Amino acid sequence: MQVTGETLGPCKRLLKIELPTASVEAEFNRITNDYTRYARLPGFRPGKAPRAIVEKRFTAEIEQEVQKSLIPRAYREALDQQGLRPVGYPEIKDVQFGRGKPLAFSAEVEIEPEFPMPDYKGIPVKRQKVEVTDEDVAKALEALAEQRAELADVAGRPLAMDDFAVVNFTAVSEGKPLAEIAPEAKAIAERQNLLLLMGAQSFVPGFCEQLVGAAIGDKREVQVDFPADFQVQPLVGKKATYSVDVIGIKTKKSPPIDDAFAASFGKDLTLEKLKEAVKADITRERERGALNDEKNQIVEALLSRATFDLPPAMLAAETRNAIQNLVQENTSRGVTKETLVEKKDEIFQFASKSAADRLKASFILGRIAALEKIQIQQAEVDQRIALLGYRHNIPYPKLRKQLEERGGIHEIEEEILIGKTLEFLLANASVSQQ
Repeated sequence: MQVTGETLGPCKRLLKIELPTASVEAEFNRITNDYTRYARLPGFRPGKAPRAIVEKRFTAEIEQEVQKSLIPRAYREALDQQGLRPVGYPEIKDVQFGRGKPLAFSAEVEIEPEFPMPDYKGIPVKRQKVEVTDEDVAKALEALAEQRAELADVAGRPLAMDDFAVVNFTAVSEGKPLAEIAPEAKAIAERQNLLLLMGAQSFVPGFCEQLVGAAIGDKREVQVDFPADFQVQPLVGKKATYSVDVIGIKTKKSPPIDDAFAASFGKDLTLEKLKEAVKADITRERERGALNDEKNQIVEALLSRATFDLPPAMLAAETRNAIQNLVQENTSRGVTKETLVEKKDEIFQFASKSAADRLKASFILGRIAALEKIQIQQAEVDQRIALLGYRHNIPYPKLRKQLEERGGIHEIEEEILIGKTLEFLLANASVSQQ
């Protein structure tokens, strides 16, 4: 087999591959024999039709099978000959093929970047001192108590911010009911017995502030201006008047933090034992955060020590994924489509950089893993899949099948390998205590 390579870019190669006629004919004979052995043709018992008739009847199918067999095999051998590590799938073109001829074709392929390995042992790392104070524990207990809080009726005072108001209301804009202008906005156009948290970011902008000071039984007219980035497009820039009846005031009442409160988390728990458990949880969480910070320091150091080009198609795909994730994340936080369009350049720049950093780190860490012979065991992969199944309540066999179908096993293997490589680098870092 003859192979010639041409550089099309820092991470792109053109391979011209030619298989000799003898190899092509041998594959033709093998495939034709298989067809002859199993072919069903009228007038012949299965597998008994003459070879010449089978070859004539299935000419196109045999040629297709020969190409499907030879081209991938020749491509893999060509990669080995050239010492190339491909990323993604090749573009096969200029196929020249026929009986009694060599098989020739070209393959354009993106490859892993070549770069001088940076020094990766002795990387300076600053280690945070993990401390948990009594005040930290007290705040955590208050947060737990707030989760167990119940709403209690308020009497003898008017509405204040952070209260819960129980209100009825209707709204009009430009002389029309708001629900008529924007049918999709019924939830903010007319409601009965709405329990509303009195907060600046609650409900419609400026609504809650105008209810402060109202007492149970009061009626208020509230004027609002819908901002330019409001989620309901027909209401953008419009003014509305809300007629509001305040029919109740409630506030959160947290349980006292005592032994009885502690026992609600476990019958044998006392307040002191709960404090110890909370302190241990906070410590573990901060230790995990400190460890992640140390690993991030290592990645940043490696990125600063190595400069190289990335495979363009791979980078483009990673950037698209990063943009999609950013858009989904911001949309779930309530950011409007108009705001996202406004910030599209900023989003693209951020996604491009984060995608490039991720890919560079992956290539560097992969090379370190190979040099240091860091490997993963099948048991580690099985354990990670079992953990994912437990978290998402999916049986192990079902989850493994799903991962295999979408190529997710490789992602898990890469994640484990990168994690082990970072642990190796951290063990060989120059750590100083902050």
